[in-house]
Amino acid sequence: MTLAKAMQMIRPFEGLPHYETAVAQLHVASCRGKREIHRAAYRMRDAFVAYDYAVNYGSAGERAI
Repeated sequence: MTLAKAMQMIRPFEGLPHYETAVAQLHVASCRGKREIHRAAYRMRDAFVAYDYAVNYGSAGERAI
């Protein structure tokens, strides 16, 4: 996985807290290789999805991911 693809995976969550930290961590992971950035990107995406679901659970204005 490339850094551009990893950034594209978390881009829908740009307004959520800790987005800037996630971007910085993706840059660090990209220095460690493709396997590490792959793991980091999916881990961050899953964390953002879980957070977004927990915050917006039951609200009528849920956004599509």
